Amino acid sequence: MSRPVTLTIAVVLQWIAAIFSIIAAVGLILSAFATLDSGVRDEIDKALTSEGVTGVSAGVITGGVFAAGLVVAAIAIIRVIVAMSLARGHNWARILITVFAVLSLLGAIGTLFSGQWLTAVITIVIEVVILWLLWNASSSAYIKVKTAERAVAG
Repeated sequence: MSRPVTLTIAVVLQWIAAIFSIIAAVGLILSAFATLDSGVRDEIDKALTSEGVTGVSAGVITGGVFAAGLVVAAIAIIRVIVAMSLARGHNWARILITVFAVLSLLGAIGTLFSGQWLTAVITIVIEVVILWLLWNASSSAYIKVKTAERAVAG
């Protein structure tokens, strides 16, 4: 049985999400390195002081931004692994993407209440489409066949 178009689209969307995550990670890491410049650090410290923020320094912010970049890069790697596994018809990958989609939906619902309704609606539509792509009859049949094939082979 060949992979259905709907599942292929879901795989491509995961690859696109991974690419965006990589771009975001590089941006965060480069931003962290940019704050290593003494002039930038001084400006950050001045801004923190003028806002009355205590206990936080430019160094802490730099470390946090760098760590965030590493986390986003790790998420990108996970998305690549999940996309490759989904392409091979692994049900665990479909379940993991479903969890990500549901969490994103919950976040989008929260975004609705913050007044950013356009962003929220777009996110909700995309996540619902992804869920449909993953769980429609043709995708489910393909995953069922691939799971059975692996059970017989293993």
